[in-house]
Formats: sequence, C-alpha cells, structure tokens
Amino acid sequence: MPVRHINIFLCFCLLVFFLLPRPLLSREQSHPFIYPIEGEVITGFREECPGPKGIARRHTGIDIQGDPGTKVAAAANGTVSYTGISPTGGLTVVIKHNQRIRTTYLNLAGIYVSRGDKVGQGDHIGILGANDDISSDICHLHFAVIYENSYLDPVQLLEIDYSSISRFLKLLYFKRDFGIY
Repeated sequence: MPVRHINIFLCFCLLVFFLLPRPLLSREQSHPFIYPIEGEVITGFREECPGPKGIARRHTGIDIQGDPGTKVAAAANGTVSYTGISPTGGLTVVIKHNQRIRTTYLNLAGIYVSRGDKVGQGDHIGILGANDDISSDICHLHFAVIYENSYLDPVQLLEIDYSSISRFLKLLYFKRDFGIY
C-alpha cells in the first residue's frame, strides 16, 4: 500500500512540473550572449569604414563606445583561443565558444586572460582604452562574432529573445556552457 502512495505522489509531482509555468530565467540563462560593455554602438555591422591606404572596407563587427579603463566582459562561456596583437585593432582576445562560434574583442589596453583559459559569461577578459584603430578617434571596443569563418551581425545575436523561441527548439543550459539541440 505505501508503494502505491509513493507512485501516485511521484506522478502528481511530474504532472505539476510539466503543467505549471517555468520560473523566469535570469538574463545569463536566457541570453547565451551578452554585450561585453555597456555603451552606444557607434559603427554597425557591414558599415563602410576607412581601411589601410584609404581604401574603404566593410565593418566585420560593431564598435561600442566606452571610456578608457572600462572592463570588458566575455560575451559568453568559452575558452580563450588567442591573445595578442591584431594588425587592425591592437591588443585582441578571441574566445572559442564551441566548434563553430568565436567572438573577438579588439582595441584593448590590457588583457586579463591567457590562451587556454576557461571564461564564463561576464568574466572580465580585458580593459578598454587603446586608440590605435584607424576607423575611429573615439575610444571603443570592436566586437565581432564569427560563425564557421563567416562574420555575423552581433546585434542580431545579442538581441534574440530566447523566451519567445518556438517550442520545437530546446535550449539546454549547462554551467559555464550551452548547446542548442
């Protein structure tokens, strides 16, 4: 007789779990990518920018205005795959988030991470302040998202409302990582 009560109780718990609305997820859980700094986007994705020798080129990311000394955060969980100097943006950090997605952070005055470091979303990876970007005289972070060696518009990725995604897409969140299945 007690086993029957336990089975009924477990069935009731499962029913309640699946029928009641889920609690709201925190921003970190509902947004796999966040803005690395707060600020105005001063140059958008694919806008024309001055390039070397005066040749115009299409912008591969977004430039977010910030004050010198602003701490730059990792947009998502991942592993640092590169730290060093970029010919177009000075001190640079590249984070690999999975086999297909990388983010880049250029125009840094200092770097807090090393190649191979695991970083969590929001962890400080560097400090803003370099002024060696030829595209603007304003202190800014150049932030780009690369998907399978093609640049994506970071704003479109950052502004996705994951709470409204179709019920046929299931997001699984893991501590310091995420996957889409």
